[in-house]
Amino acid sequence: MKHLSAIIALLALLASCTNHSSTFAPMEEYEGDTIVLAMDLTDAVLNGITLPGHDSSFHFSFDTTPGLYYKIYYQNDSYKFPEGDSLDYENFYGSWEDVSIAFRPVPQSGHIQDSFRIVGNPRNEQIYYGVDLLHYDCSPASLARIEQEIRNDTHWFNYVANKAAPQNNRTVEEQLFLDTRWVLNERRHSQGHTNHRWKRNPRTGCYSFLLVICDEQGLAAIPPQVQHIDQTTPDSHFVNPISWFHAHPHRHITLLHGSQVLRTLAHLTPHQGVYIDELAIRAPYTAKQETPGCIGSDTGLYRHAIFQQFFPAISQQYTLRNIPLIQDIQDYTAADYSQADQKYPPSVRLNDHPQITQCPGSTIQLSPNRDYISIINPGNAGLDHPKKESNGIKTRVGFTYGKYRGKIKFPPMLNQQNIWNGLTYAFWLIYQDDHPWNLRRPSYHGGYLEKNDESPNPTYLLRNKYSEIDIEIVKASPYWPEDYYRSHSAQRAAYQPMSSSDVCYCCTNWDLACPEPRKFASGITHIQHNDQTFDALRWYDTYKALTTKHPIPNSIFSRDYYYYEIEWRPTEIIWRLGPDPQHMQVVGYMNDRYTAIPNNQMLCIVTQEYHYSEWWPPIVFEQGLIPFNASDIEGRVYSITVE
Repeated sequence: MKHLSAIIALLALLASCTNHSSTFAPMEEYEGDTIVLAMDLTDAVLNGITLPGHDSSFHFSFDTTPGLYYKIYYQNDSYKFPEGDSLDYENFYGSWEDVSIAFRPVPQSGHIQDSFRIVGNPRNEQIYYGVDLLHYDCSPASLARIEQEIRNDTHWFNYVANKAAPQNNRTVEEQLFLDTRWVLNERRHSQGHTNHRWKRNPRTGCYSFLLVICDEQGLAAIPPQVQHIDQTTPDSHFVNPISWFHAHPHRHITLLHGSQVLRTLAHLTPHQGVYIDELAIRAPYTAKQETPGCIGSDTGLYRHAIFQQFFPAISQQYTLRNIPLIQDIQDYTAADYSQADQKYPPSVRLNDHPQITQCPGSTIQLSPNRDYISIINPGNAGLDHPKKESNGIKTRVGFTYGKYRGKIKFPPMLNQQNIWNGLTYAFWLIYQDDHPWNLRRPSYHGGYLEKNDESPNPTYLLRNKYSEIDIEIVKASPYWPEDYYRSHSAQRAAYQPMSSSDVCYCCTNWDLACPEPRKFASGITHIQHNDQTFDALRWYDTYKALTTKHPIPNSIFSRDYYYYEIEWRPTEIIWRLGPDPQHMQVVGYMNDRYTAIPNNQMLCIVTQEYHYSEWWPPIVFEQGLIPFNASDIEGRVYSITVE
């Protein structure tokens, strides 16, 4: 009779579910239908993000009949593939933090009182495990120990010395510098038993909750890989449990949907300082400018700082043939620019490439009250060694998908005569790591090209680590070269850069020329989004990115700050711009019919870089005819919000 009463109670629950009246409160300690909760990022760099926090849980309770079983599931609904989609196993879902627990029995009292947390790597996938990074920090002391280890091993040291020259045309000290960092980086990525939950962080946006109650017959009908979300099918596929339950109704299984929705966001600020990652420095430097607890490589910043200094990669694809002139752009006239080519013949030009800092920490500064980070392109005092130095910052907490919005003060790009200062401002996303845990999904119908493979017959790969989504703001023509259009346009041909105070907001997705999208094409593709049309260009079939351009006024840089936004979704990317979060204008759009949308975890970068003019044809300003800046050029990053 006891078992029969349990079945009767279960059937009663099923009937009420059919009428959509049976729900439960998954976060009963919170009031309201939608709970807005900011992520606690205090310890997120090494331990990942936990909701509601590392020392707290969500609580729920429910009354039912003893003898039944229950389990709670959660899923991010903002950034997911539809349930039943072939990729819905990629959705961020979870259950009990201890994945060894399947369904729990209802206690004899019939009163369920339980709790759960939303954690990173909720399926406990082994690919996200590794060594305890607290024991492998990147401090100068750790690097010094490895360097001494190499020096003490005669065979190892001789190997490094032989590799230095002539093989790589480096000094022994330079090669030792690089090898020391390589060794530490490899040790940090060794196999281990620590769950690196930060490698698959919870997504921002809204979460829904599902409470499943069943009897023994219902429990027997639920596959092991649904009961235990860490298990897979015989062909090694994960199964989205929420999709499974909705696709397999069973009269002995009851589904109770949460009456509350969790909406979460991440607010990344400089309050915890700026870290200098020794492993990101590509060459020996002469000094490092640290401010303890604010900017540097100390243990506290290593563990807690949300931002780090970014050292841009310096391309030598072209050469800067720069005029030997140091002058701030506000004093450089249109006449000066027009006459510079004849005034400074090739014999007196300074042939070089853009540079990065030789003193980490000196060109990234934290405001006294820690409410913004200054990015500085340093001025030049004389012509002995002038340089155009690129600088930036990068976040240290990665996400997959989200609406990334930067609150940034970029300096004016044009002077009063619309002459360019030579800088490209960028707010962009980049893949977090180049190890197997962070590869993009396999491409079985085309593959990916390597980012730097420019060979005439490149090899397509099944998987690739590289992903990048850009906002680049530069003084360029709002039009592509005339040859890419089907018809001649007088308006395009008549474009005069000095008569326009607009600059270009360029939106790019690096899809590595993956040809899987149904409308993949080279040349100009017209992409519709609501009532807008965007002209997206892929330069040629094997070009690895798709880009749109949109003119914006230089006057926005006169404001105290402006907002720059990339909304990265599983099947589309939307770029926006606005004076505040409530008034954002769409200025770029792409979807998975035209370009392969990445699905690996990424970080956010803000840079002020000197780029080659050749990267933005048709060329409207020659980088080499722009003088070296005499004074510092400062930009400010206040915050980055991901929601």
